[in-house]
Amino acid sequence: MTDFVHLHLHTEYSLLDGAVRIVQAVIDPSNPDKPVKKHPLSDALHELGMNAVAITDHGNMYGVHSFVQTLRKDGIKPIIGQEFYVADDMYVKTAEVLKKRYHLILLAKNEVGYKNLMYLSSLAFVDGFYMRPRIDLKHIAQHSEGLICLSACLAGKIPRLILQGKYDEAKQYAKTMRDMFAPGDFYIELQDHGMEEDKIVLNPLVRIAKEIGVKVVATNDVHYIKREDADMQDTMMCITLGCRKSDNKDGSARFSTDEYYL
Repeated sequence: MTDFVHLHLHTEYSLLDGAVRIVQAVIDPSNPDKPVKKHPLSDALHELGMNAVAITDHGNMYGVHSFVQTLRKDGIKPIIGQEFYVADDMYVKTAEVLKKRYHLILLAKNEVGYKNLMYLSSLAFVDGFYMRPRIDLKHIAQHSEGLICLSACLAGKIPRLILQGKYDEAKQYAKTMRDMFAPGDFYIELQDHGMEEDKIVLNPLVRIAKEIGVKVVATNDVHYIKREDADMQDTMMCITLGCRKSDNKDGSARFSTDEYYL
């Protein structure tokens, strides 16, 4: 597995939507006054033989410092990114625009990209915030240097358009994204978590990539480290959504499978 790198990963800094711990204090009963610091993410990556990983928390870069410092110490290459909430116009703040918000992954490939990532993340909070920190394509295009873009999960605009039966619109949007970044820096993202929607969009996504001349990248939308952590993730989502674990998951933001693990 050393040739595979996770490029879509949510840590605990995705705030009740991620259960991947970077640093965890573990209490030793024999010496409770001195907690032992564990590195769950690094330990799991070493166990899997992976030597690099990205951080792409929802709407923020809160975990970047801890992520970079910890992984470098543990001999793993950190890739800094964020999953942005994208609006058609970040300055429009009305109830009806909330449903039009979609996701997009941006990764820094150099120092210029890192500075642009920080700028866009800050702008999304300061000027674009409406229920969530939001950015729009106009500002991304102005600060795209040094950034790699992935088309995101099912909440990305391209998969959403495909699910709506709007293939031509999805293809045109993908072209727009391709042209915003340096050649080779826009990728169509492929995911399969065993959901029906994944099966619907996968072939059209590959077709779009071929037709517009971009590469695809396989990712897993990592929200927790081990499969058995899925229940913990679901509990956090219930807190976020204000629902009970016994409530039906259909039509909600809760995951219907347990495939969102490292």
